[in-house]
Amino acid sequence: MKIIKGIINVLTTLIIVIGGLFLLLFAIGFTPYVVLSGSMEPEIKTGSICFINRHASYDDIKENDIIAFRLKGGTLVTHRVVDITNDGIVTKGDNNEKNDDVITTKNNFVGKNTFWIPKVGYLVVLLQTTKGKIIFITYIILLVVAGLLFGEDKKKENN
Repeated sequence: MKIIKGIINVLTTLIIVIGGLFLLLFAIGFTPYVVLSGSMEPEIKTGSICFINRHASYDDIKENDIIAFRLKGGTLVTHRVVDITNDGIVTKGDNNEKNDDVITTKNNFVGKNTFWIPKVGYLVVLLQTTKGKIIFITYIILLVVAGLLFGEDKKKENN
């Protein structure tokens, strides 16, 4: 019984702490994005979640930085800066043979990639699907029910 209570407490605490950290990072200007391709491997693997600093200055970007920018269709790309020209920033995926066809300017620049966490993006993508939402909601319901069931035992033990 105590083991189950401990597991419930740990899982609930993890959800609250991770959620709080994501909210804090978002509040101070870091936006999480999931890496969907292998263009930045081996540095940033597919399924990683990248945190882009939206407050990073376009003018402070230098070669070798990893930045995020938008393509004309709105797709977000995270690639490495390989050159800075008068026309803008030239980028390339670490795993790509050629430079990107798009020059990054102040207009399509999103921010600088500050850090990333491998594989967490898979969970984020799963949670965006119907199946993932059902699993997550079921998990939360089970935590609440388990908490209620085992919370009653705690009250009885105290009396």
